Amino acid sequence: MSESGTETRINDYLTRFFLRYFRNAVAGGVKHPDIDAERDLELLRLHWAISEPVRELVTYLSQHRHGIQAVLESCWQEDDARVRGRFDARATMIRRLVTGHPTLTVSHEPVRTFSSGPNHVLIWVLEQAWRLALRFQDMLPEGASYMAAIDESTPGLGEIRRFDAIHQAAKQINLSRRPGSQAMKEASRARRQIYMLACQAYRSLQSIEAGKAESITKLLNDTLLGPLHLWQRFELVVGLCVARGLSVATARPIALGFLAASREPIAQVGSYEVHWQSRTQAYEHPLAEPSEAMVAELLDQYGLPVVTDRPDLVVLDATGEAVAIVEVKYFSSEESDGADALRSSYRPAGPIYTRLSADGAYRRLARSLDRGRHSAQGGTDARSEALWAAVDCRFRGHHAEMP
Repeated sequence: MSESGTETRINDYLTRFFLRYFRNAVAGGVKHPDIDAERDLELLRLHWAISEPVRELVTYLSQHRHGIQAVLESCWQEDDARVRGRFDARATMIRRLVTGHPTLTVSHEPVRTFSSGPNHVLIWVLEQAWRLALRFQDMLPEGASYMAAIDESTPGLGEIRRFDAIHQAAKQINLSRRPGSQAMKEASRARRQIYMLACQAYRSLQSIEAGKAESITKLLNDTLLGPLHLWQRFELVVGLCVARGLSVATARPIALGFLAASREPIAQVGSYEVHWQSRTQAYEHPLAEPSEAMVAELLDQYGLPVVTDRPDLVVLDATGEAVAIVEVKYFSSEESDGADALRSSYRPAGPIYTRLSADGAYRRLARSLDRGRHSAQGGTDARSEALWAAVDCRFRGHHAEMP
């Protein structure tokens, strides 16, 4: 399989993680994204707010601020000896008989209003995109790459909402109610480009909420971001396999976390937490060897920090003890058989953790990993077998009694 094909399969498998990856990231293409349409719906809505249909609508409105069209409606008017608009003789006679007012008149006065079906679609889309973009922005930490996409669309939306016509329309339209089928028909048949773009954006959201795979894939290929390096994504693949394996073994659901702060778990399964690239609370600083102490002293004299390794994946139990340390090695060279990666993963270097629980957690986790690796799309191949051999070696190195 080509490198691009491998990357796409990895991205597909990690789509739910990518939706929650709020760090420095790059675009990641998907082909058959693995998502939970029900649990991930709110995140998909947030991505819709910065998607291409909404961006096109915002760009067009910014350049054609007078594109919104008002309509004329007749308003019932009662007055004294004065007619405004079209005189209604029948209604006038009835009202005079009812009220006893001899000079009362009833007429239908034409008034300019923005309360129409196409405007309902337009204003609802703009308001919904604005609220979702602000919510998305509040969720992101400083430095998140998604912030650039939000900063690109939010100022335009804020400026558009201050347009006099948009402001007047927003006051006249009930935004708590979604546009109906009649409003959508009127918007789709409108000759103005502004309403056609609003209709496209609204239909895009409807398709996403309905769980249509084609619309969701198109959305994700437009907005989805993931880790910069492929080896980082591969580590997350193993982390997700660990979580799914634990879910099978413990019969508990997986709760994915937001990948923003390094100290937060990427997944929780019952009382277990899966951490990625984090020392966790179970870390204990080891006693430095003479050579390490010398290096630390030299670095301190130059004002440089001492860099220590972090484990790829750590599984903690309810007491905060590390029940598993998983080392992941990714290699893509066709000339390599993975032996160096296996030796590197087994090398007893790196952080030292508190006593690992020997109550059978390793046996459960090892069996879970064996099940979880088969849940990845496409099954396993020689490389993934080498990976799981490396994981098994790491387990054996920490718990010799495991069969």
